[in-house]
Amino acid sequence: MDLVDPLSRYAGSICSGLRCVFCWANGVSAASKSLKNLVAFGDSYTDKVNVGDGGIPWPLYVESYSNRTVSVYDFARSGGTCSNKITPRPFPPVMETQIPTYTANVTTKSGNTQIIGPNGTYVPLASKDTLYSIWIGRTFDRPSAGISIVNTTSCVFDWMKALYDQGARNFLLQNMVPLHLAPMYAADGYPTKFWSAPHNQTEWSILMAELVRSGNELWALRTKYIAPSLFPGARIGLFDSYGLFLDIYNNPAKYLVGPTYNVKDVVNACKFPYDNGTLVCNTQPNPRGTHISGGTNCILLSRQIASSHVIS
Repeated sequence: MDLVDPLSRYAGSICSGLRCVFCWANGVSAASKSLKNLVAFGDSYTDKVNVGDGGIPWPLYVESYSNRTVSVYDFARSGGTCSNKITPRPFPPVMETQIPTYTANVTTKSGNTQIIGPNGTYVPLASKDTLYSIWIGRTFDRPSAGISIVNTTSCVFDWMKALYDQGARNFLLQNMVPLHLAPMYAADGYPTKFWSAPHNQTEWSILMAELVRSGNELWALRTKYIAPSLFPGARIGLFDSYGLFLDIYNNPAKYLVGPTYNVKDVVNACKFPYDNGTLVCNTQPNPRGTHISGGTNCILLSRQIASSHVIS
């Protein structure tokens, strides 16, 4: 099993709004020689159907900047958790909905895996040139009784096993972003429709920071020391979304078009006052709540492409 260091190289990027220009170097042209299919799972960060605030999710950039030489099969669904058995929510989870949907779209003919393509017919889905990705964790809140961050992070490896048993061998795990900096969880944040009950915002922010860091460390340790024996022959990439987003937040001039850099405000800021319970909304230039903008998704893809590739 090979590990990926996603921050080992740099692909320059200039992003403004929903447009992005890349200095590809060995980017898409190199990746497209080996990567033909991306099968994505996760929540609203990856869902290309129910897109938050009309943004462009990163899988669509994969299609666009590979000149559609990479086929994207996106099973991620907004609001989903890894498993509703761990974190019950009224949205399609990875294990109970997204994996079964993928399985229903896949068949084996003459020993070769095929998947239903955009035109409704089966097309090849060879293991050697297919990457399976998951980006999950933003909705790990409010788990069932007796559930901890250990359970919620372990679920990702249940996802990996379910696909491994169906022949998948190339995986990309994208870790959690620094949610404690997002408007909903920041120390100077405010109540929203997603959590309107009174709470200590500083304590909330510290707790979120510790949960995310702990979860990311558990993923890193399990990927390095446990996964090799569980998935012989697999290649697993661990992408440091946390480090990338933290750098964007602290050094926006490296990534965004100036002259000013707004990394704190949101597209739809809806505050929920404690006194009257009526949402007060206004429009701002960047993503809402905990969502990320199309420009940030563009940066995300550039760094993934610039990384050491999972598939060679």
